[in-house]
Amino acid sequence: MNTKVVYADFDGTFVKGDSYIRSLLFFAGYTKFLKSLPELIIIVIGYFFKAVSRDEAKKRSFRLIYKGMETELIERKLNDFYNQMHVFPKVKKKISELRDIGCKIIVVTASPDIYMNFMAEKFGFDECICTQTEKNGRFLTGRLIGNNCNYSEKVSRIKTSKYYDKDAQIIVFGNSKGDEEMFKISTEFYFVDKSGNLKKGRTPW
Repeated sequence: MNTKVVYADFDGTFVKGDSYIRSLLFFAGYTKFLKSLPELIIIVIGYFFKAVSRDEAKKRSFRLIYKGMETELIERKLNDFYNQMHVFPKVKKKISELRDIGCKIIVVTASPDIYMNFMAEKFGFDECICTQTEKNGRFLTGRLIGNNCNYSEKVSRIKTSKYYDKDAQIIVFGNSKGDEEMFKISTEFYFVDKSGNLKKGRTPW
């Protein structure tokens, strides 16, 4: 078992906070976001009271904000969005150490490809496994392709990805129960708390 592959969650693990929530305002702009706010609040309330699932809330919010948006508009703003990311120093340091000894570093996230492919490249990840979105020419349709990349879906995507090797040593970084299935297939894992501290092999649940 000489090969080592690192699979790291993005939101709340590599960077502080939830990039998807921030993206809704950032890419929509204030005018469209404010017009969409009442419906977004209804989606959030439905999720809070378990009337809609996490995945359904994601689909509805994505469709509400992104349907009909030009991909070029997003592309023009990607670098500014990247500059808003706050990377946890301790996580970055540990992942850099693993990269230096030859590990492939893969980001695995529920956040969408419309900005995650760019983020992965800018942050130096070797591969990006994320939620896929549907495009129609230059426009987003507002639909997701396949399942939201979270919970067990993360492992399903990992097992069909470029660098997966069942005989490799798998190192996982995560911060929530959405990463628990990844922890289960790991030979070593790190839980990242809200302050960006690493806890090897331990979760708070």
